[in-house]
Amino acid sequence: MFKPKAIYYEKDIENYQLGKELLEKYKDVPKVQIENHNSIKEMQKKDNKEFVEMKRNLIIGTRKTHKFVENHKISDYLVPYTSSGCSAACMYCYLVCNYNKCSYLRLFVNREKMLDKIIKTAEKEERELTFEIGSNSDLVLENTITDNLVWTIENFKNTNKREANLSN
Repeated sequence: MFKPKAIYYEKDIENYQLGKELLEKYKDVPKVQIENHNSIKEMQKKDNKEFVEMKRNLIIGTRKTHKFVENHKISDYLVPYTSSGCSAACMYCYLVCNYNKCSYLRLFVNREKMLDKIIKTAEKEERELTFEIGSNSDLVLENTITDNLVWTIENFKNTNKREANLSN
């Protein structure tokens, strides 16, 4: 089970149920309040050789961008969802090369807003849609921390558009 070395969090996560749950779950872990999960100056200053150590931190915030990208390879849309990055430190990882110091695990607690957009998009279409929700994260690993995968399935199955697909 992932045990973070430190938690960097945006203050407004306290306004979300999942944010409150995560702060309680990790109440014994040192915390650093940040302005924005996309710009953590302390980590941006670190050398790439500290990659593995940075991966031991957990970043918690709210996702501000909810833009779906059309994708006709494996789904209809690539969807920014409840996490970005991961806590593994694979030496072949493209994230450290492309995203340098933001390849660490970031969790987004405003999941209701994100799922609502998926549902509304699906309901507008007559045909069945597939939404890729795991293209830049590890939802299985994330689920061990948040139960977001279970939460998503439970909340999605109660919609009018159950035949839409969520893929990982």
